Amino acid sequence: MSKKHMAPSDGQPPVISIPAHSAKERYRQNLLLAEQLLSAYQQGDAEAVERFKENHPEGKQAGFTPTLQDARLLITGSGVRIRRLSLEKLKKEAKTLLKALKEKQPEAVKRLLQHHPKGVSHGLNPVKLADAQCIIARENGLASWAKLKQHFVLMQQAHEHIQHPHLTLDHTLKTLHIRCGTDIQVAIQDAGFIGDFMEVNNPFPQGRVPPFDSAEYFAKIRGDFIIQNYAANVPAEYADRIQYTSDEIYDIEQRLRTLPQNYERIVLWFEHDPFDQLCFAYLLAHLVDCNLGQCKIELVQVDRFPGIKKFIGIGYLSQSPENLITLWQQRTNVSSEMMAFGARCWQAFTTDDPTELWMLSQGTSPLPLMQQAMLRMLKELPWTMNGLSLTEQLALEIIARDGPLDMTRAFHFLNTESESMSFLGDIMFLSAMRPLWQSEVAALEVVSLNINAPPHVAADGTDY
Repeated sequence: MSKKHMAPSDGQPPVISIPAHSAKERYRQNLLLAEQLLSAYQQGDAEAVERFKENHPEGKQAGFTPTLQDARLLITGSGVRIRRLSLEKLKKEAKTLLKALKEKQPEAVKRLLQHHPKGVSHGLNPVKLADAQCIIARENGLASWAKLKQHFVLMQQAHEHIQHPHLTLDHTLKTLHIRCGTDIQVAIQDAGFIGDFMEVNNPFPQGRVPPFDSAEYFAKIRGDFIIQNYAANVPAEYADRIQYTSDEIYDIEQRLRTLPQNYERIVLWFEHDPFDQLCFAYLLAHLVDCNLGQCKIELVQVDRFPGIKKFIGIGYLSQSPENLITLWQQRTNVSSEMMAFGARCWQAFTTDDPTELWMLSQGTSPLPLMQQAMLRMLKELPWTMNGLSLTEQLALEIIARDGPLDMTRAFHFLNTESESMSFLGDIMFLSAMRPLWQSEVAALEVVSLNINAPPHVAADGTDY
């Protein structure tokens, strides 16, 4: 692979604004597709039967009879999985779309209005192949057809690299990779990275978050919150480890203060959501105070990936090492302006007054994805109309509409349909929901409980 393709980009990857369907519109579309899928299954359609068998957790059980909600689980789940794209197929799709646009077919016109950068002002006469190609590129999260073609070039280069396992990607500098979780740790090794890996995984969107000076106080406050709110739902294999959470947080704190002295390059891997961006801001707040010397700070940051309708996280890309290599090829250098802005966001987040964080979320900045994440984080504050966070409101709407249902399904529908910026883990979601059925005036009722599974809940009938 040529050196120019393996070097970081000169600037931030372009953030394009693609009009998002509302949660209600996504629900309506998914419901329609689910009805079609269920009908096909009931008529014995082999493809539909196989789809349930392979993708539904109970699909292979004897006597399984899917419901409409089961069908919706499959439809919504497919939206977050990677669909392997083919440039040749997309070229054919563009020609088909062009024909439909010329015929003014409603669905084609709708796609133009939603995804063409000129939208309504474009008109339909004359419409060109470039317009159809632009729509398809933007439906796949890229700003133009040229960007989409470049994505295929990078993917091909990544594939060729995988064919030569003796090659490494980060060998030129002593490198540390940092991620807010371990979801890519094995995958980057498989992809040919040999640098060290460090997990910085603190659920900052929940609980009190004080400044990290002093380290002892910071570790105690965060550790106590995690133990008190998550321990009851942690899988058995992690039950012992969680008791040492405060010690682990303190150790990470101490290590972050000297990182640049031990490495020539630090690579930060983050997606766009509040969980990742708060961890990112936390790291930048540390790095801005460090003597970086000759240490390079690089960023792999993404909020979409071609082939995924609803991008949730980099971890989903780890199923294929080529995906991570493609991200690596587009990494950027972290500038002093980025570090300063991230540190300001962290400082604002750890204060009691949200005004400064709101101000930082407005206007332009060197880290627009962080701004969007901070704005979403502010919506977790109690709303004046009902005292609930946005997560609580969305969950109650789901349960009132689809319930009674178990919390696992509520969590699934939250991430795949209702939440525009998914950021909670399943244990975090349970922690957020628990007060809704444990409060003196409860919004939810637990209708059944299995000690080995999340509770089955129903709404109390109140309109939220």
